[in-house]
Amino acid sequence: MKLNSTPGLHVDETNYMNEVISKVNFGTDIHGLKNPIYFASVWGQGQSILYAWIIVPVIKIFGFSLFMFRLPMAILTLTAIIAIVCSLYLSSPNKALPFLVTLSLVTTPWFLVSGRWVLDANVSPIFVILGLINFYLSTLEHPIKTKYYFLVLSSVFIALSAYGYVASWIYLPFLIITMALTTILKKWLSKKEVILWGILIFILVLPLMVFAFRVNIQHTNKFSKFLIFDLPYLQANRVSSLISFKGSLFKNSLMNIFSGTKQILTGSDKLPQNSSLPYGAILPFMLIFAIIGSLGKKELFSKNEIKFRIIILESLFTFIPGLMIIKPNYNHWNFLWFPLAILTGFGLYIVFNSIGKVGKLILITIPILVFGTFTFNNYLGIGNQKTVFNASSGSFANTQNINSMMDKYYSNNNLYIENLSGNFPIFRLVQHPINDSQYLKVQNKNRRIPYKIISAPTNRYGYLRDINNIAKSRKGDLAMVYRQNLGTYSKPLSNKSEWKFIKNAYFNHYPVMFFQKK
Repeated sequence: MKLNSTPGLHVDETNYMNEVISKVNFGTDIHGLKNPIYFASVWGQGQSILYAWIIVPVIKIFGFSLFMFRLPMAILTLTAIIAIVCSLYLSSPNKALPFLVTLSLVTTPWFLVSGRWVLDANVSPIFVILGLINFYLSTLEHPIKTKYYFLVLSSVFIALSAYGYVASWIYLPFLIITMALTTILKKWLSKKEVILWGILIFILVLPLMVFAFRVNIQHTNKFSKFLIFDLPYLQANRVSSLISFKGSLFKNSLMNIFSGTKQILTGSDKLPQNSSLPYGAILPFMLIFAIIGSLGKKELFSKNEIKFRIIILESLFTFIPGLMIIKPNYNHWNFLWFPLAILTGFGLYIVFNSIGKVGKLILITIPILVFGTFTFNNYLGIGNQKTVFNASSGSFANTQNINSMMDKYYSNNNLYIENLSGNFPIFRLVQHPINDSQYLKVQNKNRRIPYKIISAPTNRYGYLRDINNIAKSRKGDLAMVYRQNLGTYSKPLSNKSEWKFIKNAYFNHYPVMFFQKK
């Protein structure tokens, strides 16, 4: 349903698409690395590799389109929800609990929002929850082979999650250690089985640990190798995503948690690709049920349901160190949403069993109605209604139209645009794929420094030029400016003896004006 147009193209998704297209067509990332353990990405800021391992084979088979690129993310999200529900359904004596957990999961706005576009970091929580589900299943009564099958799957999913989001490097050690200790103390598994689980995870994440060491400890500034993997270096880092470590760390951490809690309770992190006030990542009024589900008496649940809840609670509370130092938005704190949604389902179950038939009907109906309002009014839009999701960020169609116009009518001219460095990736996306050598050429760079990242263009990219260099324009060149920014560039463009207005159009969902130099 509108997967190819809603939401618009976020710059991170656009950059990731270009990495995947390069891998599909040339077998390397945009910088020429054949088997990167991490994408250095356009500006050297880095993007996780996990989703690329999934999507590259898909694109090779079916070809690239926005729909096909996003479809596996939607399928992964649905798979996680189905796995949660099925694991409860098959192990719970009371089928009302899995039903109400399902209700909570499918009315959680975050899973609709994050499951319809690709931010590399949002793949990681899916793999974590799949790892936890398989761990839970391994603790149930099974033949030994089946038990080890689930345990190995758990190790694989949890290890792979580390390849999906840098914040997992903070989160996973706390989660793994806590779960191991709990499992041993409660005798869910033997010490041998827990140690095997931990060793498998360690082996699988070892290449990533080497990469993290070289980037964060050695601060390497060139490409390197480890086993079969190419290890990039990162020109930029993610320190801006962390709190300040100056002054009182305790105070800064408390303020950070307070800020994030406010975003959760008020229903918006003020990022248009993430949320629409007042619906939030989880419907704010539903959070009371998460508290009820967390604190509900053990007597209300079966032995397996208690075990399941303990695992989910541990996955929630072991992210507290992350809450303390990672600046909040719904992406940065994405490890919260599966546990909170599941615990909300537990809370709904407790309340459901304590009220009458009319109350039960209201309890089920209200979240469905509210989520339906969010989906069709605030997210997808009714008819041609514009929303923050379908009419913000980049537009593949708008850019494709502009690129076709340039190819057809102005193939020998340049186009001066605002913020070339930020906007060139979407033009690259709609153009013919290029390898790392061609990437140099379209920037008019003659040579490449060995073992180094190809720096992003700042002044030119193919026919694109940065509008700040418009004084260098020649006869026949075009300038494209947002209508709302026309005043900023009115001085050169208002000179009617040099420039003439030729057309109105749209770029990234906003009206733009085209001028041509006489």
